[in-house]
Amino acid sequence: MNNTNRALNRTVVIVTGIVLMALGAGAIAVALLPDVRSAWGDTAPGVFDTVTGWFRATPMVDTGNSWIWVGIIAALVLAVVAAIVFMLRQGHGHTGTLLTDDPTDHGTTTIDTKVAEDAVQEALENRPELLSTRVSTYSVRGTPMLKVSVTARRGVSPREVTTMVDEVLHNLDALLGAEIPALVHISGGFRARTKAAARV
Repeated sequence: MNNTNRALNRTVVIVTGIVLMALGAGAIAVALLPDVRSAWGDTAPGVFDTVTGWFRATPMVDTGNSWIWVGIIAALVLAVVAAIVFMLRQGHGHTGTLLTDDPTDHGTTTIDTKVAEDAVQEALENRPELLSTRVSTYSVRGTPMLKVSVTARRGVSPREVTTMVDEVLHNLDALLGAEIPALVHISGGFRARTKAAARV
């Protein structure tokens, strides 16, 4: 739940992975396979001469350098800027303000997200049906939303966990006097399978 486009995120990871795998596989093939090594030795000089010809055919005024170098440097700069922007966008979406009342003559009341997070965490963390609980707050299209992630013990019904978390969230809404949107994530996984089942 951040403001990074999921499709863009996965595309960058997949493309980067494919490129690195291809380069690694090529290097291994050249190092280990005699036929590939021989073919590369025969092809490399021709490729080098072709690329050198491109650079010589595109001189930049009287500098003796090629316009191709300018394009390569510009592409690298853009790639670095894009990477920095991509990294800075990661993890965004968290917010520190849960509710803000309309201003009055006496001022404005603001409720910090830690109030809700600590209240929900405290209500759930000692429940024997759960192994762990994590509560965080995100801003989704300008609206604060709680994310409640819980790990259920082996043998505990997801329906039971859902009912339990819903009850806690409804009590929070009653306490704050407002309905807070929430995403509930229930998981089991390896930890739940290796822990002894709780009697509930």
